[in-house]
Amino acid sequence: MSATMADAQVEDWRSRADEAALQQGEAHLGLFYEGEQDGFMRLGWYRRGDEIHIYDRSMWASRELYETLEGRVETASLAPLEFHIRLHQASNYYQIDVAFDDDTATGERRLVAPGQDDATRPVNQELPEGTIARATLFLLAAVAPLELGQSFAMDWYEPTSDSVEPVVLTAAEQVDVETPAGVFTTLRLEQRGGEPANDIFVDIESGRIVRIDIAGMPMQFLALPEPAEAG
Repeated sequence: MSATMADAQVEDWRSRADEAALQQGEAHLGLFYEGEQDGFMRLGWYRRGDEIHIYDRSMWASRELYETLEGRVETASLAPLEFHIRLHQASNYYQIDVAFDDDTATGERRLVAPGQDDATRPVNQELPEGTIARATLFLLAAVAPLELGQSFAMDWYEPTSDSVEPVVLTAAEQVDVETPAGVFTTLRLEQRGGEPANDIFVDIESGRIVRIDIAGMPMQFLALPEPAEAG
């Protein structure tokens, strides 16, 4: 991506940002595989001055897969500052720690398996100007609403694969979707160019992410009903 495109993307997202939504938000969705609930995703963020902190707690129960993520990005540009990911599967886990400086990602990826020596690999990845971290795309979808037919173009960095890919997020259609939390009138945002591709459904009234479809898999994340209050 050229510097001009990256700068335009940053300026455009800031001009569209809902300042209230930028302060704090969360997408709490159930993971459904082949129509059956099999886990959850809780992806959220909160603002602290000139930084936005992003977190993720996700589980795919039948695969014994659990992920935690902590990250910090700049409020003004969404440029990544650091990300820490723990990806557990069965008895093994991956530990990924990445810091960002001068358009470079540095850090370490480590695989920990019982009875084996830890396997480590350094991270030293040059990033195109204007690159955002993958998790930041979901924040962008919620806090900087697009109008039908409009797009954001950007490069994203995926810490788990240590890769950079060009990505386009497009408001493709308005559609009513049914979830366990009810029926919502949404904009379907197509994320294309990164792996995996996603369709992100954002409730037009509230700006809430209420559904995510994973391309090429019988997997969806769907909004869940609010828990009943005690008493």
